Amino acid sequence: MAIGLLEIEGEQELTKRNDSYISGQYHPDSSVTLFQGDRLQLLEQIPTSAARLIVTSPPYNIGKKYERRLGFDEYLKLQRNTLADCVRILAPNGSLCWQVGNHIGKDGEIFPLDIFIYEICKELGLKLRNRIIWCFEHGLHCRKRLSGRYETILWFTRTDDYVFNLDAIRVPQKYPGKKYFKGEKTGSIPAIHWERTLETFGPSPT
Repeated sequence: MAIGLLEIEGEQELTKRNDSYISGQYHPDSSVTLFQGDRLQLLEQIPTSAARLIVTSPPYNIGKKYERRLGFDEYLKLQRNTLADCVRILAPNGSLCWQVGNHIGKDGEIFPLDIFIYEICKELGLKLRNRIIWCFEHGLHCRKRLSGRYETILWFTRTDDYVFNLDAIRVPQKYPGKKYFKGEKTGSIPAIHWERTLETFGPSPT
């Protein structure tokens, strides 16, 4: 069903669709919030412990059109500010998934951002559950080093009592029909190495 647009006091908001709302500001009754602005302004609207799952892929500070390249220490400070507010809104049984790549210095030196983000998250009291490696077969072509066609997803939780629905994410077994030593199983547990190919997912939006 199409959703119409309304202009309300100069702010564009999406109208009601049945009993669901898409709004431009956070509201607990909204199904979706499409917020255009500073992420800290959005985070401060969200109550403490209100989010069970946070998934984000912030800029890598490499000078793309949608970001302003900063000094590396300043960049990490901004990441810490964002992470601190994310931890505040994360529910005790919630998860935070932070996808990052590599920051490339002006001299070509590589800074693996997940290493720095991990240290910040540990200081904020989070626990790392998985470091997922996401590989893709296209993209960067390097001349003076191997092409870094991968990114990492750091999955953190606040506590040891967190939501994890394993059966919902099982993948097809490598040997279909083979019985598990504890009985029949419905699929294999995904590994922490993910591959993206043009055949399965199509070209990357970036």
